[in-house]
Amino acid sequence: MSKVYIGIGSNLGDRQLNIDKALEKLKTRKNIQLDVASPIIETEPVGVIKQPKFLNTCCRIDTTLYPDELLSALKSIEREMGRGRNSAPKKLSVEEQLKALDGGGNSQAVPGGKRGPVNNPEDEDKNEPRVIDLDILLYDDIIMKGNNLIIPHRFLHERIFVLEPLSQIAPDIIHPVFKKSINDLLLECRACNSFKGERQKLLVKEFNDNIRVPVLAHSQPSGPKTLLTLICQLLKISNPKSSKTGTRNETR
Repeated sequence: MSKVYIGIGSNLGDRQLNIDKALEKLKTRKNIQLDVASPIIETEPVGVIKQPKFLNTCCRIDTTLYPDELLSALKSIEREMGRGRNSAPKKLSVEEQLKALDGGGNSQAVPGGKRGPVNNPEDEDKNEPRVIDLDILLYDDIIMKGNNLIIPHRFLHERIFVLEPLSQIAPDIIHPVFKKSINDLLLECRACNSFKGERQKLLVKEFNDNIRVPVLAHSQPSGPKTLLTLICQLLKISNPKSSKTGTRNETR
């Protein structure tokens, strides 16, 4: 049997109840055995900010299902719980799945690969509120890039709300693409987010400093006081008025 790690999230309705129901439905699915689930954490939404906070957890299952079959089972649970989809993911034949597995080893399931992005069903309502969300994060140590599925999950390494609960049940599991443990990826992700936060603060401070209007001094200006004086200085000639004033003073 294969060991698979699944990410679970909910931010609509009774979030805790939704996650409990999803775990129960996994238990009753044929060819799926629920092994362990991580503690649930509450997280801020990503992307579309104006929505409720999420509850997130991860679980480990043992299954004899192929990746595409497991994806269909997870999406079926989502639909049963009220999460709408335009259509069910296309079911691949065994040959097509093996071809995807074989092609994934060299392409590395990350954005910007030579083959270009894959249309992933997770992207249909990405970052939108949802009753339940079930994502395949890791499936053994395979790297797969198929028509409907990318394994490992292509955003796994940059999502703290996934890495934190996953690290509770699989801290030492190695990411097959980045060759780093889940715990190490979590530490890197935290450091990256911290750096982004500090950089944002510095940018805001720099912006505020640059838009401050300087306070003008009230001392008497030392430059030209009249337009005539300025013109004379530019032409490098003496000011007639100054000359006349000087002559008068000398006469007196």
